[in-house]
This record gives sequence, structure tokens and C-alpha cells, in this order.
Amino acid sequence: MTRIVLLFVLFSLNYHSHADLIADTCKKSEYPDLCNSTLRSDPRSAKADATGLARIMLEAALIKASTTFDQVKKLLSKTTEPVLKQCLIDCTELYGLIVKEIPKAIQNVGSDNNEAIHQGDSAITNADTCEGIFSDEPNKRKSPITANNIAVQHLVAIAEHILASLG
Repeated sequence: MTRIVLLFVLFSLNYHSHADLIADTCKKSEYPDLCNSTLRSDPRSAKADATGLARIMLEAALIKASTTFDQVKKLLSKTTEPVLKQCLIDCTELYGLIVKEIPKAIQNVGSDNNEAIHQGDSAITNADTCEGIFSDEPNKRKSPITANNIAVQHLVAIAEHILASLG
């Protein structure tokens, strides 16, 4: 009976320490709500260390970027308005780069965190550039993918914050 209680206590402490890691990591993030919801929605987070949390966050960013890439291509195929069409062509090229950069960042997590951060910075810049294309004068217009551009940027920024905290 004593062994069972001891095992239960050890298991509880281990679970609590991982839950605390997510909470501690996310409260230091610029986007704590997004960080918490993203990590807590992935069951791998419960057993992950900080490196694993950064990888999970980048994987979430890749999913969002891939979805956005598909959305932009779909919008492009339906658009006949020339200025909007050019904006979407530019964003298609940028998201083509993003969905290549994020996997490279994921691959470098744990072995070359600085390079992973650099690749993340490129993804953030490209998503920001895509968003900015729609506000260029004289053909300023509302971007149809603002929420996705922001989500990609924020997810990558959270991962970069985690990686930077590892030293």
C-alpha cells in the first residue's frame, strides 16, 4: 500500500511539473492565451520539455501556414480582379517560402536553436509582408487572410521565445 501511495505521489509530481512548465512558459510569452491553448490542445505537451514545447508550437505554426497557403491558392483561383489577383500571387509565393522555412526550423530545434530562430524570423517576415501587400497604396484593400497571417506570426514568435529562453 505504501508503494502505491508513493507511486501516485511521484506520478502527480511529474504531471504537476509538466503542467507548471506549460504555465511558466506561456506566462512569459507575448501571447500567453494562444500559447496555453495551443500547447494544452496537443497531448504531447504534457510530457514535453521546453525543447519539445518549441517544436510543438512550430508544428502548430506549420499547420496554420499550410492551411493559409491552401486558402490563398483557392482565393487566387476564384479571383478575377487584377489588383487582388496580384496580391494573392505575391502571398502564394511568400507562403510557399513559409511552408519550406518552418520545417527547417523544426528540424533545427534542439540542435541549432539560433538557426531555428533565424528560420522562424523569415517565416514571420514573409507572413507580415503578405499582410502588408494588401495595404500598399494606391490600391489599398482589406486582406482576406489577416487573421491567418497574424496567427502564423504569433505561433512562430512563441516558439522563438521558448527557443531563446533555452540559451
